[in-house]
Amino acid sequence: MTAYSEPTTTDEATVRGEVTEWIRQYGLPLSTAEVEAPLRDLEPLAGMVGDADVVGIGPSTYGGHEQFTQTHRIIRILVERLGFRTVATEEDWDVIRELDHYVLTGEGELDALLAGTGVPWRVREVRDLIEWIRGYNADHGEDPVRLVGVGVIDTRPALYTEVSGYVEATAPERLAELTEHFEVVTPTRPDHVRWFISQVADKDRYVEHARAAEALVASLPPGDTEQDVRRHDWIVQQARQIVAFYEHYAYHLTDDGYRDRKMAENLVWWHRHTGHRIAYWSTSAHSVRADELTINVPPRGTLAFKPTGGHLRDEFGSRYLSIGITFTQGTVNSGWGLPPFASRPIPAPALADGFVEPAFHNYASPRYLLDLRRGAPEVVREWLARPVKARVIGSICAADQPAEGYYMTGGSLAEWYDVLLHEKELTPTQVQ
Repeated sequence: MTAYSEPTTTDEATVRGEVTEWIRQYGLPLSTAEVEAPLRDLEPLAGMVGDADVVGIGPSTYGGHEQFTQTHRIIRILVERLGFRTVATEEDWDVIRELDHYVLTGEGELDALLAGTGVPWRVREVRDLIEWIRGYNADHGEDPVRLVGVGVIDTRPALYTEVSGYVEATAPERLAELTEHFEVVTPTRPDHVRWFISQVADKDRYVEHARAAEALVASLPPGDTEQDVRRHDWIVQQARQIVAFYEHYAYHLTDDGYRDRKMAENLVWWHRHTGHRIAYWSTSAHSVRADELTINVPPRGTLAFKPTGGHLRDEFGSRYLSIGITFTQGTVNSGWGLPPFASRPIPAPALADGFVEPAFHNYASPRYLLDLRRGAPEVVREWLARPVKARVIGSICAADQPAEGYYMTGGSLAEWYDVLLHEKELTPTQVQ
């Protein structure tokens, strides 16, 4: 872990001047943040990505319109120019399966499907991206883009049904044993998560049954053909999601790194199973490369964990590329993690002394793209290697909390990111 500390360089004005000049020289102005516009201004990103297998896209908020639309534009570059064929999000595995089916087939009612996702995804910007992927697939049916959710904090009956159906078809003599386990753990009520957290005293029992079900499925012969082996691999992966769900709520309800580790494991599995290059859309609190990230979110307090991006760096090395999307000021949607548990526009807390983002603001363009690996003189390289404090706004942000309280530390810009896209002004996402 790299601890945050205030800079000690004696001539900070010189450093700031060098950084400003470097950004002026190497920052590539972007003409727009809107998805309807041509992608010419963003074309240089393709060269920055190179041969990366996984690209993490990390906006610093869950509710900024321009951060979401720039994510859309980045994904289009990755798909259209570089052949990426999966868009992954931190939404949950079996939640996104329904949207994956939609983008592959067009079947289903998109607004209803989005209504079943987490709060930050129920916005026009996400709908536009899903519709674009569906349109792309309609024209490229032989080589479609897939959607995958790598989160583990929801579980739905259809997943259990699929696993049971597989066992019934391939090992019917084991179905009764599986059914014993699934009778305990299969969700039967719409408030299953809340019920499990607040009313189930013996959570170990659920974890044990989930693990036993996974072990049963994993022990089945995978079959003789490549198709059979892949199908078995798929079903075992479904059973893993059930285990991860119950382990999360039984033992890791406070963010201690378990969820991020499981998200990384799901991404690695998906890459191995499909061979796809993956655009991983998350937030900077999950996508950055770090061994231990510290997040402070008033009034919740401080959390420390290894983010998904740190695990992906360990797995993929330089073939994991990290893009950060930062901003200076504006209004974003947040607040659904606090009473009244609803998304609402909140002015972003002003940047206090010690935050890194003001250094990005000293540039004429309202938005720009910057490769942090390119052209930095020694003074700037040293600045990029400093431990920093950066803004992060998730589901909990309130105007009555201290403005300087929403931050993340635990690394330097050079450790966290390869590329930055900076927007000076954000407006809220458009809630559906």
